[in-house]
Amino acid sequence: MILDEFNRNLTSFLPDSVEGKRFLLAVSGGIDSMCMATLFLQSPLRLQFGIATVNFKLREGDCDLDQELVRGWALRHNIPFHTIDFDTKGYAQEHSVSTQMAARDLRYGWFYQLLEEHKYDYIAIAHNMDDSAETMILNLLRGTGLKGMAGIRRVNGKLVRPLITISRERIAQYVKENDVPYRDDKTNFESHYSRNRVRNIIFPEFRKINPSFLETITRTSSYFVQMANVLDGAFESRRGELFSEEGETLVVSIAQLCSGGDVEYWLYRLLDGRGFNGSQVEDIAAALDGQSGKCFYSPTHEAVLERGELRVYPKTQLCCDEISVEVGGTYTFNGITFRVDVYEKGGDFSPIAGPGRLFFCADEVDFPLTCRGWRSGDRFRPFGMKGFKKLSDFFKDLKMDKRGKEIQSLLLNGEEIVCLPGLRIDDRYKIKTSTKWIAEVNIL
Repeated sequence: MILDEFNRNLTSFLPDSVEGKRFLLAVSGGIDSMCMATLFLQSPLRLQFGIATVNFKLREGDCDLDQELVRGWALRHNIPFHTIDFDTKGYAQEHSVSTQMAARDLRYGWFYQLLEEHKYDYIAIAHNMDDSAETMILNLLRGTGLKGMAGIRRVNGKLVRPLITISRERIAQYVKENDVPYRDDKTNFESHYSRNRVRNIIFPEFRKINPSFLETITRTSSYFVQMANVLDGAFESRRGELFSEEGETLVVSIAQLCSGGDVEYWLYRLLDGRGFNGSQVEDIAAALDGQSGKCFYSPTHEAVLERGELRVYPKTQLCCDEISVEVGGTYTFNGITFRVDVYEKGGDFSPIAGPGRLFFCADEVDFPLTCRGWRSGDRFRPFGMKGFKKLSDFFKDLKMDKRGKEIQSLLLNGEEIVCLPGLRIDDRYKIKTSTKWIAEVNIL
């Protein structure tokens, strides 16, 4: 019976006992969520729960009727009821996302808000076995890895899916036998969206080949989960040798990456979540033994081959203009924040610079200073040196990577470089015995 399986799922999926736990049920008024709400009501586990329904205002009239069906059901059974209306199309336009993505963002944001405000422990979602199989097929077509082939997770943090092992056919049978009220979303029967095409066109063909294909896909999905767990363990064991992290920068040792074979897979794992597609991963793998300085771009990151390393940086919006720097101000330029202060030099002042901290003679400059990025041909006299040096050569001596060069800022007094915040001052502006005022530049 579905009720027995529902109870087993709920008690086995959760990491702790259901006793005393409070569930927030996401109920749309459709057949799956109304089935789930009825199972919560009928369960001998004496479950504590409330109902949350969202009116997305997408189907004129129908959304209101869905909302009223759920409201009436909750009131008849004396269940706490929460509802909200959203301008989904307006949100989608404002945030430049699809209507489906907008609806997802809005409903889950509101669900988690209710979780906090009303002290619910879990959010119950009515995804079923068919939904999970559809997700697995769609992920296969999109080219996701093993985790994508696992379908929909039974539990994901505060989300629990107690119907995930139950087919849509069995749900329909239960709803009919128990006179559960529900409303059909007419868009589910259209095939405009990819998921609906899989549901309405592809799955019926699968069913002709294998009437038990849902169970087969679900069983195969469980194997993918186990395979993913094995590979996760192997990846964790190689983390230290494969890469390190410098702030938000991923630094991959090319020699270590290539030493164990299966380079494309390990590279795929390393770049996962950084926006690079499968074709780009192949291109990067093919270029690992190539020229230094080659770059690859995803929508969110940049990968650069540099001196035996693959360095992956989050994209930073670089400033094209100059900014004016006054005394006692905090400034952000090219993603780096720094502060400039000036104070009188005491008799016991000892200018020992620390990480990200520089001092120069304020007597020699006229505020405001100019802050800008470096340019080809820029040169200065590094502290401790008598002659001038091109910044490009100075960066090369420091073995500075491409991103470091891009975001490095300069402070100038007129046309002269006073310092490179975080790196070095110009020797012409060093603190002398006669200096009266000290300027301090601190990277924050």
